[in-house]
Amino acid sequence: MRSPSSPSRVLSASWPTLLVAVSTLTPLTLAHAAGFEVPDNGTRAVGRGGAVAASSEDLTAAHFNPALLARQSSSLSLLYNHNLVFHESTFTRAPLSEGWGARGAQADTSEVSDRETLFPLGVFVAGGTNFGLEDAMFAASIYGPHSNGKQNWPDYGPQSFMLTETDLILVYYSASAAWSNGDRFGIGVTLQYVDMPKLEYELVMDARVDPESDPVPDRARAGVVSSQTASKLDLEDRFGYTAIVGAFVKITDHLELAAGGRVLPVKLDAKGGIHIDNEALNPQGLKVEMPLTLPRTARVGLRYVDPGFDVELDFVWENWSVIDKYHANMEGTIQGQPVNDLVIEKQWQDSMGVRLGGDVALVPGKLDVRAGGFVESGAAPKNYSHIDFPSFDRLGLSGGLTFHLDTVGVPGLALSAAYSHIFQEDREVTEAYGKTFQQRPKAPCPERCEGLSGVVANAGRFETSFDIVSVGLDYRR
Repeated sequence: MRSPSSPSRVLSASWPTLLVAVSTLTPLTLAHAAGFEVPDNGTRAVGRGGAVAASSEDLTAAHFNPALLARQSSSLSLLYNHNLVFHESTFTRAPLSEGWGARGAQADTSEVSDRETLFPLGVFVAGGTNFGLEDAMFAASIYGPHSNGKQNWPDYGPQSFMLTETDLILVYYSASAAWSNGDRFGIGVTLQYVDMPKLEYELVMDARVDPESDPVPDRARAGVVSSQTASKLDLEDRFGYTAIVGAFVKITDHLELAAGGRVLPVKLDAKGGIHIDNEALNPQGLKVEMPLTLPRTARVGLRYVDPGFDVELDFVWENWSVIDKYHANMEGTIQGQPVNDLVIEKQWQDSMGVRLGGDVALVPGKLDVRAGGFVESGAAPKNYSHIDFPSFDRLGLSGGLTFHLDTVGVPGLALSAAYSHIFQEDREVTEAYGKTFQQRPKAPCPERCEGLSGVVANAGRFETSFDIVSVGLDYRR
């Protein structure tokens, strides 16, 4: 499908003006992220099941394949897309083995849920111009990874040795440039400044020093002494960077091949403090530093185009095996004793996906409809399943439409909407199989637990799904 209006070759916007417009439209906290993304950024991409590596025909090409910006060359282009991500996530802790005795029998095995079921801040805003050049395009955009950016679980619930709360803000400030040789060949690049002004991650830890372990979350309260405490890491890193490159080639009049991806991993070094809710443990000088990496990615798309419709098949790879653990370097004392580093094993693996989607001009020049779907392998191995980033095997189905408002007297403006439902596999992890353990910062297991690994935190049943509703405005002249 082509752009909402024929691109003009008359320069009518300046680069500073575009930067001001994009910054004005977008608040600093527009984008939260929780590590693993769900397909995909942008209204058109949602409607096509993420199959846009060769057909990003709006400014979201800055993210998917910046080379495709050159095919949209216009004097002025503005885009606003807004995704609402509905997230359902539940965990049912498995009954503990008899080896835990009477205390293990007290464990809560009821189903608990993430109470933050809507993430409303999935914004992608961009502006572009060709500066009067025939086969070039320049763009500025601001957006974040597409995911559920905030979670809130029961404070001392059965899941709390894994997680009680996350709140993460991550923003990509982007500048893109693209050039093409007509419709035959094109290249492009997007340079990104990555800002993480906020990372909060809270779970219940046990500050005991003896080799015994308590397998039941236990809050300190009046008349009750507990070595456990809800511990919140409060971190930030205000400077990171990465780059996205892309290219396309028209093989025949009907067949196009394109590729794009993030060629530099995002390396962040988050620093901050730790807040605990059990002041009886006398925390002093608690500080933490935790490196984080967002992976390289690659998309390859093959697209068939005919007047009035197109269909595309994409292959997507994400290098999540760069994360084998969260390793938080800890400083400070609890009850006068130094704390050890926090280590949460992940052992993530690369994610692979196949996406298929297409557009049809149902009413040429007035109404386009689209549909698509995808399958994608999870990054989290089963025995390392976790509620913080439930990246399990998934299947997505979606649809959408674009109404060109030229027909109602608004030249150059198009309104789009899309919906996607993402099914994720349910997972059942046994106590013998689970590899996520209760954190003990003063006496880590197994070296301080008589050789035992400790309390398995992720033994239970995981159930998750996503629904995405997206709307967008696209203006060009």
